[in-house]
Amino acid sequence: MKINISEVFYSTQGEGKYIGTAQVFIRLSQCPFSCPYCDTDIQDKEYFKINNKQYNNPVSAEELSEIVLKEFGAGDNFHSYSITGGEPLIHYDFVKKLAYLLKNKSKAKLFLETSGLITKYFQELDNIFDIMSIDIKTHSEKVLKKLPALLDVLSSLEHSDYYLKLLLPKENAKEIIDYTAQELSKYNIKNIIIQPVDSIIAKDTIDYLYNMYYSKNIEARIIPQTHKILAIP
Repeated sequence: MKINISEVFYSTQGEGKYIGTAQVFIRLSQCPFSCPYCDTDIQDKEYFKINNKQYNNPVSAEELSEIVLKEFGAGDNFHSYSITGGEPLIHYDFVKKLAYLLKNKSKAKLFLETSGLITKYFQELDNIFDIMSIDIKTHSEKVLKKLPALLDVLSSLEHSDYYLKLLLPKENAKEIIDYTAQELSKYNIKNIIIQPVDSIIAKDTIDYLYNMYYSKNIEARIIPQTHKILAIP
């Protein structure tokens, strides 16, 4: 099985719980969800570049693991390999194979960034990935209403250090906070990371979300996208 890779690069994690850690980002092409706030180029390309070297698409998991290990090593100067997208789980078999290959040949941790809209693989991924960053998408009421199904699956995970990241828009922010706080409390979720869309959030919204989440014993942390502030990829 071969797929297209959008880009592979060494940088700093700019979002979420592991913000500030050094990672090798492996960005897979394509995503079916069309989130209006997405700023990532995940179109299919003829090739991808690493350290000014060009590699042709598509590639197999075996080929990509060899390229990544050759170009970046086995984790001596970075925290983890971040497999991201787009939505990496539309390439589930590829992701699983690549993760196993990197896990067996490297000391770096395995980190998955996913939308949380494809829930059927999470139990198996729990035994593969050390860390999973899972977005709560909010771009439509229909998408947001899928949250209970996600939380139900996550309640059964035992191994991965997963965390939830809520992408909070300016519009309908308080309604989204109300709904997510209520659902998270039902499943005894104790932590949530708030990532403001466009890194903008009003002071009254900040006060409201802290009051709402903490009243339900949920620790909420507001973390913007710092890689944009640092002007790094």
